[in-house]
Amino acid sequence: MNPPRRIGLPDFYLLLLRLVFALPLFYYQIRQQTVWAWKFLWEQKDWPLLNAMSEMGLPQPSVTAVGLTFILLASPFGILIGFFTRVNAALTLLALIFFFLSDLPFSDWLNGQTYVLYLGITAVLIIGGSGSFSFDGLFAMIRRRKKALRVKAAL
Repeated sequence: MNPPRRIGLPDFYLLLLRLVFALPLFYYQIRQQTVWAWKFLWEQKDWPLLNAMSEMGLPQPSVTAVGLTFILLASPFGILIGFFTRVNAALTLLALIFFFLSDLPFSDWLNGQTYVLYLGITAVLIIGGSGSFSFDGLFAMIRRRKKALRVKAAL
């Protein structure tokens, strides 16, 4: 039987990394696109991202723009609370790579350095997971306790 995992300094660093990643990504990048997507869907307003995707010749630009905006809205929230962190980090990484390579106008705040920073942080979160201070850590702790109780009951 494995000893229980202790909470250590890497768990604090992963929590800090999740906070430093998700909050600015939402506030500086995703918030404006979400407002524009909402106005496009419900008020039929103009959306610069959609116009740029149409000019690129992407198939179904409205579906692609709304889908990418939803992924970049939901995934950082999942990363922030630590729920399916690796999956959400991978989805965010793919969406950011798409915007980085296509040079679409996602945010005025995004430049090459910010993209590289976000790509690096998502890669670290994919490799490192979410740590103990997350929903993933909570579920893992519950699983370990149940397994320990089953092993103890079997003896």
